[in-house]
Amino acid sequence: MMTSFTGAKLATIIALSAATIGCASSAFSTKNDAMYCEIKASDMGGMIMLENLVHADTAIQGTYRFKLKSTGGGGSTNISQGSNFTASPGSPATLGRMMLNSGVIYEAKLDVTVNGVSFTCAERIGGAV
Repeated sequence: MMTSFTGAKLATIIALSAATIGCASSAFSTKNDAMYCEIKASDMGGMIMLENLVHADTAIQGTYRFKLKSTGGGGSTNISQGSNFTASPGSPATLGRMMLNSGVIYEAKLDVTVNGVSFTCAERIGGAV
């Protein structure tokens, strides 16, 4: 049986924003759980660095699927990746890291499954506040 923690249980937390989102922000799944995911965006020399992380209180193994799409503007971005991962307590697993052009609005979604339990992070990155 697969349990999903999306919708009302999904909490999106903006850690820090300036004139544009993407300078520094994060989306978390529910942090009260023993494991949770994070999409972390930060400004790196005029570009956006995006990191996908999983945090856990105990050693875990699981799978993830990450999707990123640009919305609006010229051109388009459509990234989909996934794999297996392991995470240790006190050391988040980095599932992916990428550099993105600033000035574009991106929709990012990270789905994680560990022992049949699924949780999701979603973040809108870029654009004006």
